[in-house]
Amino acid sequence: MNNSYKIKAGDTLSAIALRELGNANRWQEITHENGQFFTEAEARKLRIGQIIYLPAKEGAYKISDRGLELIIQFEGIFLNLYNCPANHATIGVGHLVHYGPINGSEPEEFKCGITRQRAMEILRTDVSGAEVVVNKLVKVPLNQNQFDALVSFVFNLGETNFANSTLLRKLNASDYDAVPSELNRWVYAKGKILPGLVKRRLIEGKLFQGNAF
Repeated sequence: MNNSYKIKAGDTLSAIALRELGNANRWQEITHENGQFFTEAEARKLRIGQIIYLPAKEGAYKISDRGLELIIQFEGIFLNLYNCPANHATIGVGHLVHYGPINGSEPEEFKCGITRQRAMEILRTDVSGAEVVVNKLVKVPLNQNQFDALVSFVFNLGETNFANSTLLRKLNASDYDAVPSELNRWVYAKGKILPGLVKRRLIEGKLFQGNAF
């Protein structure tokens, strides 16, 4: 995960890159809060207290607890078995138990309900697929808020929609500012605008921009 850093008196990007990344020339990998790289002119105008992001040293991005709460806000969390709108047995945060309605064949651990902790464990496993997709398809640096917003989007709409989206194409061209408006295009289900999707896309867009939701 990209690491945040607060500019101190006397800091330069080259010095930070040398100290934190082991190579002064890696200053060009450091980004603004919005994920955009510094130009040489911007690099000469750092402000004390300014937040920058260093590239990940190792490992893939993972969703934060805040990102999980966003998903829960819209998916809901149910500690007992229920039939989802598509009439499939479900539990926790949209976790598919099996296709078709509840019929008594569900695993024993689900029949009497689960704890919130268990629901969160299942969610982390389920959301790992969306994490993999975002890590694989996004070719530009992301901060935690941006990654969380995109994982929520992919968790909701799937890899194929994300992979073929104008959103991804623009993002990979470093057009970070286009992402919120592109998110807002994905509010349809069966040809109709769903208010819940409108709200979800707005909040994902706000999170991508670093705002509270």
